[in-house]
Order: sequence, then structure tokens, then C-alpha cells
Amino acid sequence: MRTIHQLFGTSPFGPLVEHTKRVHATVELVRPLLDAYLDEQWDRLEELYEEISKREHKADVQKNEIRDHLPKFLFLPVDRGDLLSYLKEQDAIADATEDLAVMLTFRPRPTPETLKPMIRDFADQVIRTSELLVEAGSELVDLFEASFGGPEVDRVLEMVAEVNQQEWEADKRQRKVTRALLDEADGLDPVAVFLWMRTLNVLGRIANHAENTGDLLRMMVHRR
Repeated sequence: MRTIHQLFGTSPFGPLVEHTKRVHATVELVRPLLDAYLDEQWDRLEELYEEISKREHKADVQKNEIRDHLPKFLFLPVDRGDLLSYLKEQDAIADATEDLAVMLTFRPRPTPETLKPMIRDFADQVIRTSELLVEAGSELVDLFEASFGGPEVDRVLEMVAEVNQQEWEADKRQRKVTRALLDEADGLDPVAVFLWMRTLNVLGRIANHAENTGDLLRMMVHRR
């Protein structure tokens, strides 16, 4: 006969919070990575790429462990499919961060001085978006303990709304730096312009995935 522990299993929400933190650990290196590139510190750039790759792998390992053990949980306060979608989208944040690091190691290319502060500002806004998602995602354990009800829900929904706001701010910065890049395009190598366009797009994807993860968290709350 199954025990109560065997029947209900161990909550997946603690590991999900740990995965959130591992994902953000990759995002924390975005600004140092871009600084190394903009300052032409190529050895430092390679070191940061290697560290981001290691951190992304740790997040992947955590993701797979959660997936492998999730079928054992017979009773969950949220839909299993919703939870897996949340996990996948959250992991995409780390994937996009690694993609950014790969893009920057492809080929050294000139960066106009006028763009550097805008690129750094854009990166900082992307990081802020991820930081807010960490705060919201870290509430999953409390939500679980409250059966996804009560004042905890209102607090999380407010946090998710702020994630959306900060992603919008990141979008505005991306448009600003993209326009500035195109204004400088005539004086740049066309390949450099193309690679910077791709790089800015990948950087923006980090914030986009953070917003999507927050939206999935909101959906899990509302479906209760």
C-alpha cells in the first residue's frame, strides 16, 4: 500500500525556483560579456562565453531533473502541461543568453562609440526584466503552500505585470539602438551591421522569454 509521501510525492516548485535562479545566473553575465566585447577584451570575452555555457548547462540539468521526476507527482495544484510549458520557456532565457555569447565570439567587429552607451543601457534593461522574473518565480513555493490562492496571488500578479512593463522598456531601448546602428550603417562593414542586428535581436529575446515566462505564471494562477 502506498504511503502518503508516495502518493503525493515531493513538490516540484522548490526545484522550479532553483531552476529560475540558475537561469538568471547566466543573465547576470550579459553586461560583463558586452563590456568585454565593447572594450575589445577578447580573452575576457572567451572566458565569459565559457562560463555562460557552463551555467546554461547547469540550468539544463536542473530542467531535465524536473521533467524526469514530474510524472511521479500524482496531485498538483496546477496543470502538468502548464508547468512544463513554464519550465521550457524559462529555460529558453538561458538558451538565448548562450546564443548571445556565441554571436559575440563569431567575429570581432567595430562598434561606433555613439552606440556603446545605448547597448549597455539596453543590456541593463534586459537584466532588470530577468531580475523581476526571478522575484516573481521565487514566489512559487509560497503559492503552492497557499494552494495558489490568497494574497500571494495578488502579489505575484503585480510582479508579473511589472515584468511586462520592463520588457516593454527593453523593447524601446532595442528600437533606439537599432535606429542608431542603421544611421551609422554607411560607415560600417555590411557584415558588422548584419551581425550587430542579429546580436541586438538575440539580446532582446532574453527579455521576451522572461515576459513569456511571466505570462505562463499568470496563466497558471488564473486557471486555478
